[in-house]
Amino acid sequence: MVRVSLQQTVDSVVIHDLKNLAFRLSALLQNMEESYENPLFKQSMAEILGDTVRKMNAIVSRYRQSRQQIVVKLKVDINQILMKSIEDIPPRRMRDLQTEFSLIELPLIWGDPFYLHNAFRSVIENGIDAMPRGGTLTISTKLATQRKKKKICVEISDTGAGMSESFVRDELFSAFRTTKDTGLGLGLFTSKQILALHSGKIEVMSTPGSGTTFRILLPVEENG
Repeated sequence: MVRVSLQQTVDSVVIHDLKNLAFRLSALLQNMEESYENPLFKQSMAEILGDTVRKMNAIVSRYRQSRQQIVVKLKVDINQILMKSIEDIPPRRMRDLQTEFSLIELPLIWGDPFYLHNAFRSVIENGIDAMPRGGTLTISTKLATQRKKKKICVEISDTGAGMSESFVRDELFSAFRTTKDTGLGLGLFTSKQILALHSGKIEVMSTPGSGTTFRILLPVEENG
């Protein structure tokens, strides 16, 4: 078993998020010469730059905290974090997709909203990337029981190409393994470590040609 420290998980989150911000700025620069005189482009550029600066400041602030080995656990609503994760996906990436939700009312649990947001978003983005020609992204929540212990169960499903059993077992959650030209292969690796920090786990059901479902289980503390 590979043991990953809190600091390694934090570093992976920072690297992954900075890579995403760099990709946004790169795309902006590539379109600047052709579209700069377009008023709508200027407005969009100002919004993207402002949002990028805010996100970078948040990353720096969070990293300073995490250097002290701090994970801030609060009572959180998993449904709210999931919805925020979807809202933060750029609309252009969702353009050809249908999104379906089946969310039940859930008990609040102890968790770090910042890191859980990162974990959910990485799983959601993986589903989006699996459907380049469009498809359906389904997000559901429910309560489950395992070994007489209550769990929150989050399922994120796509109708993409699916994955082989060997790929899921040997490569899907490995660091620096990616099938994307612009990726670092840290998204799902980091998600798994974040969930482990919350005593949670992630399961994958996938068949080539039939899509993929990620099932995330998080404990509910009865007297928390």
